[in-house]
Amino acid sequence: MRNQIGALCALALVGFPLAARADDKVITDELASLKAAAKCEDAASPWRPWCIATQFATGAAGELPKGKILVGLTVELEKGKEVQALTDRVSFVALVVGSDGKVKLASVTPSNPEEQKMMAAAVMGVAVVFKGKATSAKIPADLARYLKSLKGEYAPTKAGAEWTWAGASASHLRKVGASWVVIEVPKAGNGVFATILTDAWE
Repeated sequence: MRNQIGALCALALVGFPLAARADDKVITDELASLKAAAKCEDAASPWRPWCIATQFATGAAGELPKGKILVGLTVELEKGKEVQALTDRVSFVALVVGSDGKVKLASVTPSNPEEQKMMAAAVMGVAVVFKGKATSAKIPADLARYLKSLKGEYAPTKAGAEWTWAGASASHLRKVGASWVVIEVPKAGNGVFATILTDAWE
């Protein structure tokens, strides 16, 4: 499930070159269309958090963070849609990495106004970390308890410079600096999901 949180974080993502794969073209096309909108060359751009993902090609598989839960933001990049129309497609997500190495990228769908406020707070808490304005994301207590109850589901495979797994989407995970980036290509769909993650939260 993908919860659309509204324009709380008007962020964008920039393209990167990838090794040849069947889904290369859709990834390259969708991320390339966001490069100008993200304005990564502008140090004052409000969308710079998504520029973390532009370094995906230079990222590495790294050591899988077993036993950790990473939190972050996902944006849906739908083929043929204008970048401005995607600013309401940002949602809060968590990457669960079990002690056994199994993973699961989970989003949370609020079911009432109070939960919507909680999710909005989580989105903003994570966003300020990626903007360099905080060292740790503040996650609401109820949401934090829920995240800690989640379990990994898929066994990832280390393939060159990334970890991959196939669930509802073909997922590609790389460590980029202090952050992690996931690119998902749904089996059924018309675009990709791009996610930036951090383990700095409380």
